[in-house]
Amino acid sequence: MSGIALKLTTLLIRTVAKPISNTIKAQAKEREGFRRGCISIAQRLHRMDVRLRMNLMGEKRIKVRPLNDNKAIEQGANFLSELFVFSVAGSMIFFESYRSRKKTTVRHTSVQEDLTAIQNELESLQQEVTALHQRVRESEAERDAVIKQTTTPPKTSSASATQPVNASSATPPTSGCK
Repeated sequence: MSGIALKLTTLLIRTVAKPISNTIKAQAKEREGFRRGCISIAQRLHRMDVRLRMNLMGEKRIKVRPLNDNKAIEQGANFLSELFVFSVAGSMIFFESYRSRKKTTVRHTSVQEDLTAIQNELESLQQEVTALHQRVRESEAERDAVIKQTTTPPKTSSASATQPVNASSATPPTSGCK
């Protein structure tokens, strides 16, 4: 769901929640069981509120007078209707937070997968480069061996290689007498 659609849905739910809370207030006045529940909730909230205020002012022992039924019904119904609106709004915030976190997690996972794929490709390319460097070294060694063989003169017998060849020594030696 896109961001705009989600925000419009949230607005719609909040708008629908208001009439529902008004219906809760109306039902509190019409139904006996609901009325008793609202009175009970309102009386507890009233006692807690009064005790908290008195404790903040420093008074410890006080007797809290209960609310009259009409006021208790009204406050209980208000509390329940506000609780309903608050819970709807809170659940929408929770849902938006969950959706955002899930989207971030999916994005993070996708980036991790892409990073892993790139690292694997890099390792593969590094192995390929290493293999190519090895082949180049082997080719250079073969080339150097071929060059060395073609530039070195062929070896002849050891006697002719040790005596220099020159024109005066080509004549046979003669004895000392003439």
